[in-house]
Amino acid sequence: MKLGSISLSLISGIVGLLGLGLNTTKVNAQTTFPFEATYKTESTFEPIEGNLFKSTVTAQSTNAPLGLTNFIKMNYIKRNDDAGVQSIVTDAAEFGIEGLPVLSETFFGSGEDKLFASTTGTVIQNFEDFTTSISGTTTIVGGEGKFEGATGTFTLSENTIFDPNATTEPSTTGTAVLTGSFSVPQRVPEAGNTTTLLGMGIIGTSLLLRQRQKMV
Repeated sequence: MKLGSISLSLISGIVGLLGLGLNTTKVNAQTTFPFEATYKTESTFEPIEGNLFKSTVTAQSTNAPLGLTNFIKMNYIKRNDDAGVQSIVTDAAEFGIEGLPVLSETFFGSGEDKLFASTTGTVIQNFEDFTTSISGTTTIVGGEGKFEGATGTFTLSENTIFDPNATTEPSTTGTAVLTGSFSVPQRVPEAGNTTTLLGMGIIGTSLLLRQRQKMV
């Protein structure tokens, strides 16, 4: 086979490889972070209408991983003091009340990394010892910084103490335990990049063969 034919064959192969590289789709990997932390909480309750309240929970932790030592959580709670059971939601429309904003939760620390979440669950009050038991699910719906695009689920277990005789805006203090994990997408190199580099190497080889052909 002549050197010219070899060069043409190589160039044809390069074109095919470059086409393959352009058609290669991007692939995303995920990094999963386990999460377990205990937070000290303080909750306040703002009356909305009837037995509907807006709760705001601020929390701090000394053992939270990944620098997420604080969270602020807002929910709607529909109180039922007779049954002692209450529901926690983020959208008041679930209680048949329209026009109120959907509430959310943010985990954060001293840096720019944050997690965004929403929590739903159930509250059970014990009027004998004035304690409250809260169980729920915290769904991670996004983030900022290195947690951008985060998704995942935490299990919430919280115990609080309340004052049934409070004459001002009611509040509670307690301890919340969150366990679970969340994942963050990580971009990996495209196969197309490797193919293109290979093609460039073949181009160089083709040029060398052409120069040798001219010298013969």
